[in-house]
Amino acid sequence: MICVMTSKWVGDAISKDGIYPVWIALRQYPWLSPFTYHDKGETGADVMKSFDELVVINDELSPGALDALLKKYDFNGFPVVRGTHLVGFATREKIKAVLGELGNNLLRVVPNWNADTLSSDDLSDDGRKCFFSSRESVLPEVDRIDFSVSLEEAVLQLRKNVPQELVVNMFQKLNLRQILFSQSGNLTGMATKADVVSLLTSHFSHTGALAQRPRDPP
Repeated sequence: MICVMTSKWVGDAISKDGIYPVWIALRQYPWLSPFTYHDKGETGADVMKSFDELVVINDELSPGALDALLKKYDFNGFPVVRGTHLVGFATREKIKAVLGELGNNLLRVVPNWNADTLSSDDLSDDGRKCFFSSRESVLPEVDRIDFSVSLEEAVLQLRKNVPQELVVNMFQKLNLRQILFSQSGNLTGMATKADVVSLLTSHFSHTGALAQRPRDPP
């Protein structure tokens, strides 16, 4: 304990951020400092990822394609769109739950299939499409699989021209995972907690030097 406190005092004397925030920045842990952040004229557009950079789910995707997307990317959730129109934000665990139920139904219909070898192609053979918004779907009901339960009930949306300090403050105070940016119902971008952490630790010269790098998607 004495060693830890001594290290902290020395670190505080060397850097205004202290040794613990520096260590957190090196490891790139998803921790947000509670200090008051002030931008210099930047907006939400400067911290968000634009629509073209995002991995999104297109409404009425085949279940096989949706399953393949989950296997390729390990994000906690995905924006759902029709073209660029924002439908909502679907969480990974809820999507997997619906896909799991679909797989169980297929196994009941074709009992000689093995659940351990059920593939994305097998799910696509179902012939139906995943829909997240029944109000906008033109497919007959028999050709649809309801994934609307995977959407978050409340998703925070902002305009991309809002002050950047407002975006940071909302992440700090509301403990958010993501904020979606939209204009006239169309998705323009998204900022995650990791994006804000990177912003607040960008002044450290070795930010992320000790972070565990994600695996490249297959």
